[in-house]
Amino acid sequence: MPVVSDTSPLSYLILIEEVEVLGRLYGEIYVPPAVMGELSHPDGPEATRRWAQDLPAWLQVKEPPEAGGLDPRPEPREKLRSLDRGERQAILLAEEEGALPLIDERDGRSVAKALGLSITGTIGVLDEAASEGLVDPRGAADRLRETSFRASEELYRWLIERHS
Repeated sequence: MPVVSDTSPLSYLILIEEVEVLGRLYGEIYVPPAVMGELSHPDGPEATRRWAQDLPAWLQVKEPPEAGGLDPRPEPREKLRSLDRGERQAILLAEEEGALPLIDERDGRSVAKALGLSITGTIGVLDEAASEGLVDPRGAADRLRETSFRASEELYRWLIERHS
């Protein structure tokens, strides 16, 4: 299944030095231009800016469709407009590609679900990577705790204990 990433999962995986698991797990990852803009923004973390200057072969920047009528239900479409540009473009691109969106933010996850998309995020990627033996879940969780990533202690514990 194709994968489309929003900024947050890419950024946090870069910051904890586990971004390569994306290519190993999913093959090719799509990101919309707005996500690339956020990753390379001057106010963002230096590590993400450096990474965005030399993209791996498995990452493809792809333009999303217009926010038109892929789904005729007005409520999810209205909520989609309220999201930031990166989330909005990632969801539209995932919808067009029939892809799994990688999204961490609650509002974006809610809109993606309302549009009928299955979703995962940073913790889900780390869980899958740990299942494949690609990451040490305890080490990844410890490094993620050192960032501004917001997750409950129960979620960290779940990730670690699930792979003990």
